[in-house]
Amino acid sequence: MGKLGSKVVLIVGLPGSGKDVATEALEEELGYKAFRMSDELLEELERRRLPITRENMRKVGMELRKERGMAAIAKLVISKMKKSDSDYFVVNGVRNPEEIEEFKREFGDEVLTIAIIAPKKLRFLRQLKRKRSGFDESEYSRFLEEDEKEIRTFHMGDAMASADYFVLNDGGIEELKWKIVSIVLGSC
Repeated sequence: MGKLGSKVVLIVGLPGSGKDVATEALEEELGYKAFRMSDELLEELERRRLPITRENMRKVGMELRKERGMAAIAKLVISKMKKSDSDYFVVNGVRNPEEIEEFKREFGDEVLTIAIIAPKKLRFLRQLKRKRSGFDESEYSRFLEEDEKEIRTFHMGDAMASADYFVLNDGGIEELKWKIVSIVLGSC
């Protein structure tokens, strides 16, 4: 595979913004190897025999970051990336600026960060549709509370503000895929 774009693409965004669709687009269209930050937390929940819920993931994520530093999850992902035979990676679910900096320390100028934003009510409707048990709220007020926890707990606003590109995802799936692939190809 020739040079497609940045070697490492980091995706940051709130729940329901379109991170999974963006990740899949880079996997399917450009052959990027995907890593999901949440997979590291899921493995830890499994080790601890805890139920898989957003609250448990948030709690364990903060415990790991408190014990090992704010870039703890990024370091776990980077370790797996180094063992991969791929040259191009997309990392879904970056949460804080320290994680972005850890990827940049490891991969230098080959890191591109994309923040995906979407209107709150649209993200809420997407969550209602996907109905992920233990994650997606069925009441708008609870959804807004969870957003606030994500932003404050992980400093996601700071991570999003440091992105190289911002993508507004207020349209369809194909439109988002086109936007993401275009940005990555344009970063060559």
